Amino acid sequence: MRQEIVFGTETIGYEIRFLPTRRTLGIEVHPDLSVIVRAPSDCDPAIILARVGKRASWISKQLTNFQRYSPRTPARQYVSGETHLYLGRQYRLKVGAGETASVKMNRGHLVITLPGKSNPDRVKAFLHRWYLDHARQVFIDVMDEWLPRFKGRQRPRLIVRAMQSRWGSLSPAGTMTLNANLVRAPRSCIEYVVAHELCHLKYRDHDTSFFRLLGQVMPDWEKRKQRLETAVL
Repeated sequence: MRQEIVFGTETIGYEIRFLPTRRTLGIEVHPDLSVIVRAPSDCDPAIILARVGKRASWISKQLTNFQRYSPRTPARQYVSGETHLYLGRQYRLKVGAGETASVKMNRGHLVITLPGKSNPDRVKAFLHRWYLDHARQVFIDVMDEWLPRFKGRQRPRLIVRAMQSRWGSLSPAGTMTLNANLVRAPRSCIEYVVAHELCHLKYRDHDTSFFRLLGQVMPDWEKRKQRLETAVL
C-alpha cells in the first residue's frame, strides 16, 4: 500500500506493510531511498499517517544522508579488473582458466579459476556461492563471539541469503536471517547487525527497552550503523 506525505517542500512516498505478527509500528529508511512502514494488520491508517508525520523530519534526514552518496557503485560486470568488497576491503577480480573451479584471495586480488570457457554469468554464479559460504562462517563466528553477552540465550538458527532491503531479521520463532551481502562490509558492521538481531531475542519491537539493551552490549552501535549505511554502496 503506497502513500505520500508532504514535509515542507518535500513529498515523501512510503509503503505500508500490514503484518499479522506485528504489534507496534515501525518505520525504516533504506539506502535505496525506500521508506517502509511495518504495522499490525488491524492498525488504523489514521494512526499510521500521524506517526509518519511525527517522524517526517527524521525520515527526511535519513533520505538526505543516503542521497549524499549517490551515484552508487555501477553494477558489477564480473570481468577481470573490476573490484569487489570482502569484509570492508577492496579486491580486484582476476578470472582465469584451470582444471578445477576455485576462488582465492591473493595480494589484493580475488582470483577465480574456472574450467573451460568462462563468461560473466558463470563467474557471477560461482562468486555468489563463494560469498554465501564465507558469509555463513563469518556470521557464525560473530554470533558465537557476541552471544555470551546475552545471558541465557541459545544461538538462533541461522539463514543466509541475498536480500534487497534488509541487513537482517529475526522471526517470531527465533530464526535469524542475515543478508549475504553483509559479508562485504567491515566486521564491526557485521557485529552491529548481529547484536541488533540478538537484542530481538528479548525485545521484539524497537522500543526504549530494546535500544537500552543494544546500548549496553554495544555502546558505539550508532557509529557502526552509520558506517554500514555507506560501506557497501
